[in-house]
Amino acid sequence: MDPTGEKESGPSRTGRLARFAVPFLAVALLAAGMVLLSLPVRQENFGWFAYAPLSQQAFVPQGLLIMDAEKWAGVVLAGVGLLTLAFWSGYRTGRQSRRRGDGLPLDG
Repeated sequence: MDPTGEKESGPSRTGRLARFAVPFLAVALLAAGMVLLSLPVRQENFGWFAYAPLSQQAFVPQGLLIMDAEKWAGVVLAGVGLLTLAFWSGYRTGRQSRRRGDGLPLDG
């Protein structure tokens, strides 16, 4: 409210804060996820044995990918960041079209 007691005709303080805080938080989540995904993969050693009388060499599988907790956290953080950016973009687009008056009427 201004000093005369009338309501301001503009976005509120929380509206302005949300306009910048939500996309900033989403980009921060996306960046954190990308950083976790870009960390080098730790070498894991595990083994098994089986009876194979005819094989003369060890079997080493190629292209085996085992994701640890850091990689899964990176995937989740990047996904949440992308979903938040998509939601925010759609919300802002809808608010702008409604403000201009070119949105569909709600009563059908």
